[in-house]
Amino acid sequence: MSSRDGARAGRRRAGRPLALPAWWVAAFAAFLLVVVGVVVVVVRSRVGPCRDELVDHPRNPLLSPAQMKAQPDARLDTLSAAVGAMGPPFSDVVAGVGYDYDQWLHAYAVEGGVLAFTKNNAPVTLLDGSTLKPRWSLRPDSKRIAWDASGHRFLLLDLSAKDATAVSAYDVADGHRVWCASLDQHQASGDPVATTFLDGGDVVAALPDGDAKQGRVALTRLAGGTGKTVWSRACSTVARADYLGPLTADLVLAGGSEEFRLAEQTPDGKGGPVITALSVADGKPAWTWDADAGAVVHVVGVDDGRVVAVERGADGVRLFALSAEGKELWSTVPEDAAYEATLRGGVVVTKSASALHGYDDQTGKQLWKHDVPTDRTYFPYGFTLAQMPSLDDTHVLVPTTTDLVSLDVRDGTEQHFTLPVDGISTTYWPYQLLASPDLIGVVTNTGAVLAKRTGG
Repeated sequence: MSSRDGARAGRRRAGRPLALPAWWVAAFAAFLLVVVGVVVVVVRSRVGPCRDELVDHPRNPLLSPAQMKAQPDARLDTLSAAVGAMGPPFSDVVAGVGYDYDQWLHAYAVEGGVLAFTKNNAPVTLLDGSTLKPRWSLRPDSKRIAWDASGHRFLLLDLSAKDATAVSAYDVADGHRVWCASLDQHQASGDPVATTFLDGGDVVAALPDGDAKQGRVALTRLAGGTGKTVWSRACSTVARADYLGPLTADLVLAGGSEEFRLAEQTPDGKGGPVITALSVADGKPAWTWDADAGAVVHVVGVDDGRVVAVERGADGVRLFALSAEGKELWSTVPEDAAYEATLRGGVVVTKSASALHGYDDQTGKQLWKHDVPTDRTYFPYGFTLAQMPSLDDTHVLVPTTTDLVSLDVRDGTEQHFTLPVDGISTTYWPYQLLASPDLIGVVTNTGAVLAKRTGG
């Protein structure tokens, strides 16, 4: 929903993926707009369906430095020592935990703290950003969830292939449930799901409208204070609504497919409208953008009213931008047919097999190129550019198999911080990083640490 890197653009993915932890296997109204394929849909929004429970006496899944010392773990101790010696912006390690692969922990920086998810249907815990004491723990009612957070709100969706989707909002400060709503749409594993926060705190949710194979997505705006439905529309013009986020003060953007679908050797996009801007006020479409038959489009992000997207079709890959009115501003063929991309600090960073590249998001002009090693595995398995946390407006933190790298998106310059290595083993490969104003987190295959953040 997209999190907090750069301009807020929805979680999807607007910057970051809408989080569905991998172990929680993650009528028509009379008025029909035939041209843009949008209809009004009936959605019940009611209080009472949410059965997620706050846990008494929440526990921190991480150990303090004193606890780590009392419970020696060779791999965790090695990681902790390495991170503690990295220098600015890393400072002292203040928490950590060891485990044996299997991605036991996922941690995310939110305003005021760190959200920690652990495996085996354990509750999600909010750790205070200053003290790391657990503020609250919440046990979801569903085995599959999606979540989002913005400011003082934490949003939780209980997903089901058979039941209505329960959407609940909680106060980040104490875990108090602010409201609960039920949307009639179901969501099977792999179906579209996205959320975003609007200015003022209202929420827009995207879920399949009926059979996901029919290509219709229901977009519903819920009031931030009560959860009541403001409007709801079913669209056949937003592809899989992989991206959902504000475009301007008056428009919300929905559209595109997941980035991994660009990797398909023979894209099978149906063509036609795949990106739509809708009125924040009533959900009516302001404009749509069409893809050619056979092409797949992924929306990278939004910056100052510009939409940046990647399209892969029969003729190859192109990177392009649209204005807030839906007009194409520029188009370029990315070097090395790179289709993985993220938008940070006014720069589109792309990744190919042999290099990282930076493109100006106003003009499409290539700004820099930085070669990466090709004689070994350089990026950890599963790494995507969108996962990189922003250290500030112009720097992102990049995981590699041997180092953490602070990348300046303006010119491609790098600062390296050495990770421990274990021969050809993946012991210390990071699968997640986080950065907040106070903390930097390094989550690897066998352990995770949080370090205080300092200047530099």
